[in-house]
Amino acid sequence: MIRSYIEEVPPPATTPKRAVAAALVAAACACTRVVDVVDRPAIPRDPSRLTLAGQFSFPALGRFPAVIGLPFGGISGLAAMAAGTEIFGISDDNQGSRVYRFRLAGEGTSFRVERVGLIPLEAVLELPETDPESIVVLPSGNLLIASEGRGNIDPRVPPSLVEFDRYGKFIRRLPLPGRYEPNPTGPLVKGVRSNTGLESLTLAPGGRRLYTAVEAALAQDGEPATFERGSPARILEYVRRNDSYGPAREFVYIVEPIDKPPFETRFPINGLVELVALGSDELLAMERSFVLEAGGAGRSFNRIRVFRIGLAGATDVSSLDSLRDSSGYTPVTKRLVLDLSDLNGLDPDLAPSLDNFEGLAFGPILRDGRPTLVVVSDDNFNPTQRTWFLQLAIGTEVPAQR
Repeated sequence: MIRSYIEEVPPPATTPKRAVAAALVAAACACTRVVDVVDRPAIPRDPSRLTLAGQFSFPALGRFPAVIGLPFGGISGLAAMAAGTEIFGISDDNQGSRVYRFRLAGEGTSFRVERVGLIPLEAVLELPETDPESIVVLPSGNLLIASEGRGNIDPRVPPSLVEFDRYGKFIRRLPLPGRYEPNPTGPLVKGVRSNTGLESLTLAPGGRRLYTAVEAALAQDGEPATFERGSPARILEYVRRNDSYGPAREFVYIVEPIDKPPFETRFPINGLVELVALGSDELLAMERSFVLEAGGAGRSFNRIRVFRIGLAGATDVSSLDSLRDSSGYTPVTKRLVLDLSDLNGLDPDLAPSLDNFEGLAFGPILRDGRPTLVVVSDDNFNPTQRTWFLQLAIGTEVPAQR
């Protein structure tokens, strides 16, 4: 939960000169100290051996609030609070950008997700068009939203990281290196491609670092993933500077090649759609691939994989405006943690082709003591899709004490 917080300053030294010095030091520390007012879920040391602990879905074409509210859906990113029992979900509807608040309860067949509120995000001139894709709750309680931008309109709208207060009032845009901004018109020669911008956002423990990433290679860095090869996406680190965050290091993340399904395809895509920080140099990364059958037969196939990635030893490429002619860098390390296709117990309506899963966050502790990972799908406001929440138990079940 977000709660008010007043930080107490230690009493000053006894002598006037020392009192002044102590006050100056305290003031300086107050400017840089990160005070986290959010009750976040614990981060497991080894987020592996994932098993299904609950699943829940909202039917398509609903509204929240019921009847009079905006269409519900498009949940593309999650941010956990209240030790994981409450979660913010960002909707990627660019007509009336908003954040939903969910409450999670139960497990197994009793697992339920309840919609308990929403926060409309203020529309301001600084944000002519947004495509919200991910969310974090900052240590202050403010909300930071990653927007993918709009590459399919003229002029193109660049991606952005936008801070709002807890009521949805606009605070600021964080600076973004120019290499991420597409040229406004004409053939694309730099920046993010359409629909492959900033899709992920996470806050590292301690609140001093943020990480975001593009879904696939920047135009000047390489090509999107294909059936034959992967794509060099960039992870961008932000560090705390006074009361905000500024860009720092960048790392290369190699998106996997697309799996070829047993039919002729159109619109194949694979991209990095979410990050969840485990520490200052380790994260979980979720890739989502999608292929649609050619010829209008209607079949489609999603593959959702979660990797544990390490930044230690990876090359900082923030000085490189283009990766196309640079082969001397070392990308982040990757280790597969979960392939959702292998998850036992999925609802028959979800398996085997899965859905458009895009959001990831740590959830509440189960009764047997295991932590959880919550995954959500974006229904694209499509009448044939639903918003799915999966609760995944981490680790092996703890035997009951007798």
